[in-house]
Amino acid sequence: MSDRSVSEVGAYPAEREADKMEAGMGHGDAPATTVFAAHTAKRQEAAGLLALWSALVLTEGTVRFVLSEPAQDLLPADRATSTLPPILPFLAALMECIFGLSGVFVGVGAAFFNIHSRMATLVFLITQTIQSWFVFIIYVFLIPSYRARYLEAPIFPFDSIGESRWFITMGILTSVALCLALQGGQFAFGMRLFAHQSPPGKASEADAAKSAARGLFWNGNMVLGGLSTTIAGGLLLAAENGGAGRLGPVFFGAPPHVGVFPLMSLFTGLSMTATGLLGMAASVMSSLFTPLLVLTAFNYLLAYLNFTIVQVGAIEGGGPPQAAAFHSGLVLLTALIGPYFAYRARVGRLESDESA
Repeated sequence: MSDRSVSEVGAYPAEREADKMEAGMGHGDAPATTVFAAHTAKRQEAAGLLALWSALVLTEGTVRFVLSEPAQDLLPADRATSTLPPILPFLAALMECIFGLSGVFVGVGAAFFNIHSRMATLVFLITQTIQSWFVFIIYVFLIPSYRARYLEAPIFPFDSIGESRWFITMGILTSVALCLALQGGQFAFGMRLFAHQSPPGKASEADAAKSAARGLFWNGNMVLGGLSTTIAGGLLLAAENGGAGRLGPVFFGAPPHVGVFPLMSLFTGLSMTATGLLGMAASVMSSLFTPLLVLTAFNYLLAYLNFTIVQVGAIEGGGPPQAAAFHSGLVLLTALIGPYFAYRARVGRLESDESA
């Protein structure tokens, strides 16, 4: 390699073997160089995507940390039973900042400066898994579950606490899909980077099959978010005080759903479901990839508008700005990760056909 400093700062043995290939010391100069170039491109792509996902994880963690009010008494003696212990969201937000920062260092170091260490990536993956599950449980399940359990009055436009809890449940399921794409996506690209930090050739033997499986999973995740959003829109339409027009005043009580415009929620959910189903099919059928890209662009735009500037911006008195910022990143990553792995599966099949 032209930059010898990489080896000096801890490049793994595969990197030194790749040096030989690039220099024409492999099993045939041209094939070795081609294999090395393809391997490096995939590795750097994975590093770049890890950096992107980690930056958005860090952004979310930072805002959550500030909102957790770390200066308050985190273990109040007079805490009401209906109030979540402040220490839990504080610790979860702090952990999200930690594994967000860790991912940024690993991803940026690899993508921008070609600094690689399989051990560093492995340590990141282990610590990220432990911390991200804690964050996921606290923010996606525990906080909204507390809200539903101790709900004292119906959420507008519903006229019963039971209906309101159903709406909150749909918010939990949609949050599962969006947050899984964020935190699970960070882990997925960390794993992809780790795989491509192995010697050239070994990481790509079953790349098409693995990518297709991941494409099925992540596009299925989009279907989950779409179905829960569709049901949320249907609940708003069927509510005693609901309807197809603009609703208000709306209380932002079932994030990420707002419900100012029920029809928009319904159509967004249907679009997400259709895109996810097409993505699952495109993960195993390359001919469907181009239609998937077209639908993905439309679906992303609609979901972005629904979960951010249209619905949150339409809350009377002003919606929480951090919600729009959160949802903007979550919607982008949820829309990207499924089609990305469908694309990688398509490329893997083409490479397999060419080498056959």
